[in-house]
Amino acid sequence: MSAVRLRIPGLLALSLLALAAPSAPVAAQGDTPAAPQKPAERATPWRIATITYAYPDLNKPVKAALARLGYVEGRNVVYRDWAGERNLAIMPKLAREVVEWKPDVVLSLMTNAHVAMREATKDNPVPVVLWSADPLETGVIKSFRKPGTNFTGFTYEPFEAVLHVRLLKLAMPGLKCVGHLWNHTYPPAPSTLRDLHVAAQLMGLTVIEGEALTKEQIVPRIESFRKAGCDAFTVGPHELLNGNGQLIGETALRNRLAAVSIQTSIVRAGGLATYAPPHDKGWVAMADMADRILKGARPADMPIERRLGSPLTLNLKAAKALGLTLPPSLIDEANDIIE
Repeated sequence: MSAVRLRIPGLLALSLLALAAPSAPVAAQGDTPAAPQKPAERATPWRIATITYAYPDLNKPVKAALARLGYVEGRNVVYRDWAGERNLAIMPKLAREVVEWKPDVVLSLMTNAHVAMREATKDNPVPVVLWSADPLETGVIKSFRKPGTNFTGFTYEPFEAVLHVRLLKLAMPGLKCVGHLWNHTYPPAPSTLRDLHVAAQLMGLTVIEGEALTKEQIVPRIESFRKAGCDAFTVGPHELLNGNGQLIGETALRNRLAAVSIQTSIVRAGGLATYAPPHDKGWVAMADMADRILKGARPADMPIERRLGSPLTLNLKAAKALGLTLPPSLIDEANDIIE
């Protein structure tokens, strides 16, 4: 608990207000949204690099968002794409290749790509726009309000822990203990655990940690939550856990445990709820930031976007199987419902 970050007052405010962060600024009545400005004219096309830890198609939505802003491939922009296809060992090499190509801006998708770009740009601070679970914990920025580095972008993680705990307390008012399935090897995972401890303390809960380093450890760790007297658990961010959503959801339901996570696959397999990353809004945010950088803005001065909100999916079928009667107000918050 000694390493709690300064963002925790935001968690406290959220828990007291029982509201998620707004998805976008509210315009004053009568305001007319300003039309987006066209890309700056120049003799040669803009060079935009994309790098992802996953697969090439992941960059299509952000390219589409940039096209809507006037950046048209083959006319005024040239793209070059790098994809690690979940091979962590090659990410440093890909990041160096990105820098050697001398792009005007880099679009970085997934944490392992950001970490590689952080190292590759130490001596050549190419502007990077990222989509990140937690850029502060990863070390690519110095603060959310003023990144102070060559990185900016959006994050969906800062308020997830309190949202998870709040939902569980609304669904299970008598809840006293919550488990946390996690894996410390993913850079944002330790901060998620710290935030969960703080959120749980605010709500009068005990946290039982269960670390799974292999697929074979997932089921025993979930079962250990039931043995410890917990009726629910949350799932931390990690590729191992993301890739075994069906196993986690099925095991949760079989053990009569309410599971809350950021993975849709978990809720569809038997988890109670998911606060998923706001992908659609995130692509637009990344495109807007890249556009601003190409027009002269400095990433160091561009606050990380944290207001996008995470869509909530509730599994009412799982709730019934767990013997839970969810408050109508909680059901009304859901973006999607599984019945």
